[in-house]
Amino acid sequence: GTTGVSLVQDGVVTAADLNSTLDLTGKTVTLPAGVGGKVLQVVESNMSGAGIFSTSSTSFVDVGLSASITPTSTSSKILVRFNAGGVSRNATANEALRLQILRGATSIYGSANILYSTTSTSMEDFCLAYEVLDSPSTTSATTYKIQMRTRTGNSCAMNGGSSTNTFAVLTLTEIAG
Repeated sequence: GTTGVSLVQDGVVTAADLNSTLDLTGKTVTLPAGVGGKVLQVVESNMSGAGIFSTSSTSFVDVGLSASITPTSTSSKILVRFNAGGVSRNATANEALRLQILRGATSIYGSANILYSTTSTSMEDFCLAYEVLDSPSTTSATTYKIQMRTRTGNSCAMNGGSSTNTFAVLTLTEIAG
């Protein structure tokens, strides 16, 4: 024909040269350095209201906040963000809530005390922000969730007050690997 890559001279490519679909099925494409790190998808789950979470368990229990994402590549990273705000209430002094972020049944982040009371029946405003960059190495649907527990077994709540609102947001962002 009169067009085609073999006929390109002086670096000139016409629209007719590019007017077809490039089929890379079954091929591996290596990108130049610096091309990874693009955001591929974002999934969010949230909850809000008065008294969204309360426990006296010393074992981690589900908060009720989870989200699922299906990575497009096994080399993708998942940026997991947990943000929450509101009021905490602890039934006794020196009690605290502790946080854990799970991928499936695997803990990918565990914290020390996130909400801590120094006096009995204290209510304190809080704002939490936690992030972890995970490498799930899969293209299967993957579920992340938030769990919390108390430090010593006394009752703790995220927003123990009935007239105030608490929010909690779990955001999953797939980053190209």
